[in-house]
Amino acid sequence: MLTYYTAAQGGQDLVGVEMTQLLSALAAFWSLFAIVAVHWTVRGHGEAWSLFAVVVGVTASAATIMSSLYPIAFTRHLLRQPIDVTVPLPTAVSPTDPLNVMTFGLTGLWFLIANLLLRRAPVPRRLAVLGLIVAADLLVGLLASLSAQDALVSFAAIAAGAIAGPAYWLWLGFVLRRIAVASAAR
Repeated sequence: MLTYYTAAQGGQDLVGVEMTQLLSALAAFWSLFAIVAVHWTVRGHGEAWSLFAVVVGVTASAATIMSSLYPIAFTRHLLRQPIDVTVPLPTAVSPTDPLNVMTFGLTGLWFLIANLLLRRAPVPRRLAVLGLIVAADLLVGLLASLSAQDALVSFAAIAAGAIAGPAYWLWLGFVLRRIAVASAAR
């Protein structure tokens, strides 16, 4: 999200917008590893919920990858077309995630379930609380998107995508690595 306002200049620089979309797809791909690692960490605290969370998380990541790459393909398709001012441009609404149900909704659901399970696991309680804050932010973003409150959607995306989300993923990575090293030493 930070790259959107710096490299993409708020959506005015086409190359910056594409770079932002590629980084978003890459982050969603990397999150797949953390989603599976969280599943292995918390499955003893709720096998069925843990499996449900991993299915929701993988689906949300795949949908985020698709919804991030669609605008790039759409833009490239438009740039290959001959310029004709009499023909209206097609809408740029992503068919893979038109109302951010996948990106905000499923991702928020994964954060909610995973962090409720992480509260029972041997992880810092503040990490789980931060995850629940990110879940609440994403679900507020979903409701704002469904009610066409674009300013609130942008705020939720900045809060989850540039501030709380990256802090959560970084902290989670350190915690999961510590747990993996501790279990390998046994």
